[in-house]
Amino acid sequence: MARNEIIRTLIVDDEPLARKRMRDLLAASADVRIVGEAENGAEAVTRIETLRPDLLLLDVQMPDLDGFGVLRMVEADELPLVIFVTAYDQYAVQAFEASAVDYLLKPARRERLAQALAKVREKLSARAENGAQLTGFLQTAPRQSAYLQRLPVRFQNRILILGIDEVTSLKIDRGLVCVATAEGEFWTKYTTFTELEEQLDPRIFLRVHRQVVVNLNHVREVVTLDNNTAILKLTGNQQVSISRGHLKSVRQVLNW
Repeated sequence: MARNEIIRTLIVDDEPLARKRMRDLLAASADVRIVGEAENGAEAVTRIETLRPDLLLLDVQMPDLDGFGVLRMVEADELPLVIFVTAYDQYAVQAFEASAVDYLLKPARRERLAQALAKVREKLSARAENGAQLTGFLQTAPRQSAYLQRLPVRFQNRILILGIDEVTSLKIDRGLVCVATAEGEFWTKYTTFTELEEQLDPRIFLRVHRQVVVNLNHVREVVTLDNNTAILKLTGNQQVSISRGHLKSVRQVLNW
């Protein structure tokens, strides 16, 4: 990094006092410019994609979309350098040595922030490598609950947080996972059902086709066809075909 190069920084924390403290601490660093703030995960994703900061000061525990969820929603080549700021040390040791630049325990101290920023200055020249390492960590990072309760999806230039019970079905379309609800269809950052199915409650979500998973709570009717297949009618007048290979398991689950 060249001397006096500006570090464009985004602060993400759902606590206003925590954001103010970070602003005050950063004021001592002449080469740091705060380009924006975000008070929740969905807002953070949008700010990252529009502002393209060099550095992200990121809280871990936030409602709806936590810090790890924020990073999962951003393309690897758009990831800034990351310093986690958290009140919980259990996320730190293994994860940040190989991926994020550093982590600070709340309340952040001026000396620790200065140490972290020194690492940022060293690593900015290797941003691409850092992003790849962080992405690798996110694929194996533990999640906060056994099954997904909320699912971030893209809608135009925004990130929406869907309750998992709103989802009627999921399908692979053009290589991405498309999420259907009674209100319409949305895209996620997941690219395979293998990645997503592990996080869905199997008592509620059932694969009915190689490329389709349905929410059983939204099944309203089963229409059997002559070619040993069937169609499920879901909430919102949606229809999903059951493939021959999955017909038996669907029949057992729905007891028809």
